[in-house]
Amino acid sequence: MITLYQFKSSPLCEKVRRVLNYKGIAFEIHEVDRTAVAELKQVSPFGKFPALQDGDIPMCDSTDIAYYLEQKFPEKPLVPADPRLKAQMHIAEDWADESLYFYEITMRLSWEGNLRVGLDKMMETMPASLTREQALALILSGSQQLVAAQGLGRKTREQIIADAERHIAAIAALVGEEGWMVGDAISLADLSVIAEMRCLLDASEAREIVKAYSQVSAWMARVDEVAPA
Repeated sequence: MITLYQFKSSPLCEKVRRVLNYKGIAFEIHEVDRTAVAELKQVSPFGKFPALQDGDIPMCDSTDIAYYLEQKFPEKPLVPADPRLKAQMHIAEDWADESLYFYEITMRLSWEGNLRVGLDKMMETMPASLTREQALALILSGSQQLVAAQGLGRKTREQIIADAERHIAAIAALVGEEGWMVGDAISLADLSVIAEMRCLLDASEAREIVKAYSQVSAWMARVDEVAPA
């Protein structure tokens, strides 16, 4: 049996769940206790999650896991065979993991108003000993330090919202009315981008933007239907 070690609230863990569900792979979930990460070095030596245990094979990093699953379970492929489409998929997936990721961290977790609204979801993966206010302070501090170091946290809110609208408009243009992120079939790009978008939509500012882009809402519904989280 394959075991997925995860933080439920992580978009990168959601991405892997979607890959598993799309391919129809049986798996079980181990929800990681954030206070006991060091005890899981056998599956994630660097304390990085998601991590996967397939028999005696451990691995971490959502992209590495996705490619491992693609190779072992080639039915219902998520990586295009065409080299050009594969390259486009790679770029879109990396954009989701390395750019959209920091927008959702910034808007969802480092802006207190949005975090307060979505705190219950985050509390599910926080130590049970923390009060809501302690968890709020801890998440705010950690996320603000992270995005400040990355650079996005040094922009104004207005700049970040404008950036987010350009990202969402780009998704709308790529998927159109009935399409996918890359080519004419669902791919790892779709699963990576939707995982970040689901988290980004916990921010009220992002929800307002998406109202103007029906293509994005329709695309998310299509992905959810065939590759649920």
